[in-house]
Amino acid sequence: MTRTRLYLLVSLAALAVATLTFGAARARTAAGQAACTTTVGPSTLQPAINAAGAGSVICMAPGVYIGPITFQSKNGVTLRGAGRQATIIAGGARDGMLIFNSQNLTFENFLIYFGHPSDAYVFNSQNITFQQIDAGGGGIGIHFDAGSIGRISDSMIYAMEGDGVLVRRGSNVTVERNWVFVNGGVGVSTVGDTATTTITRNIISDNRGPGVFAGQTPCALLPPGFVEVPACYLMNLQSFVGDANIILDANIIQASGSTGIVMFPGTRATMRNNRIWRNELTGLFAWGANVTSDGDEFSGNEEHAIEFRAYPDPLKYGQVGPIFPVRAVGRINNANIHDSVVLAETGRLGGGVLAQGANLDVTNSRIYNNRGIGVSYVNTSLGTVSGNVIDENRGSAICVFNAGNVATAGNTIFGNVDDRPGICRETTP
Repeated sequence: MTRTRLYLLVSLAALAVATLTFGAARARTAAGQAACTTTVGPSTLQPAINAAGAGSVICMAPGVYIGPITFQSKNGVTLRGAGRQATIIAGGARDGMLIFNSQNLTFENFLIYFGHPSDAYVFNSQNITFQQIDAGGGGIGIHFDAGSIGRISDSMIYAMEGDGVLVRRGSNVTVERNWVFVNGGVGVSTVGDTATTTITRNIISDNRGPGVFAGQTPCALLPPGFVEVPACYLMNLQSFVGDANIILDANIIQASGSTGIVMFPGTRATMRNNRIWRNELTGLFAWGANVTSDGDEFSGNEEHAIEFRAYPDPLKYGQVGPIFPVRAVGRINNANIHDSVVLAETGRLGGGVLAQGANLDVTNSRIYNNRGIGVSYVNTSLGTVSGNVIDENRGSAICVFNAGNVATAGNTIFGNVDDRPGICRETTP
């Protein structure tokens, strides 16, 4: 079976699972829905919102509602459509929805379309829930900003010019059981000093940028296949160190036009039982970040399955001030890491795990059939590689070069280009 056909079959299977999940969630919600307190059409929606108090359930009849639909200082209101294909909020040159200084709002069962800059923008608002929503074709999909708290569940977010979901400036958002796909930017992006973004049981697929990004806004893209960073980072190193916290649980992150998951300096991530595969750059890139991964699968990614790298780069020790570089820190445990391929631009790399200026432990994992080296510790990296099965890689099993103390006992190693721990042999050009 070809890789393309396998990818399509698994993607279709994932879509089927998502459809069943969304359908079950829709049935549960419908059974427990509060009755409509008022039913509106396009000309009466905004006046009904303006007059709504706590406990109001505004039901929209089928039709097209021109945005921005605005909630200002509202509490305890539900806005419900007649179905994702029947009730449409259209933004055009304006936002589809604006939510300011509000709390305890629920939006469900309609389509938000073609909003600019956002399909839905949430500012300084708490307990804002989007459920069973389609958001498509806008600038940004759903944008939580300025200390907002909320949830996006059982929805589809697609075909945005930029990010599908954007979380900024101290916001705390749960993204669960959604399908986030074919967006022009990042699938789910958490930017700046946010609180906690929880991303669980989503399919994040075919986005042009990374599937998931966490950190301060980049000044430039990092060149693939190189350690050196663009000069704009060196001009103000501290400004690119953030404080985001991410939880990634049981997601499928696939076919990104860039890296699967990007963690920028200062960010923290806890990952469990995710599948990160067929991304066009590295599956997980932790740049001066702290990441714990348990039970994740990395397969078919380009460049590397996983890279932990010091910020700004591991070659800058003693050159960029006393608090830099920021080392990457983490643990990879119970992982399944396989079938990484070479970086298309260079025809090189294709390794399993790469540590550069990192404190990293790799334990109890299987690392196999990667095009390059199974596990590499270079450029002052240190840590433990133990309890793993490392086999059939087309480079060395474990490479240690210009590194600190790396303990490599207790692994099962066979079938690699070189099975001797510490030897560095690469077979890509």
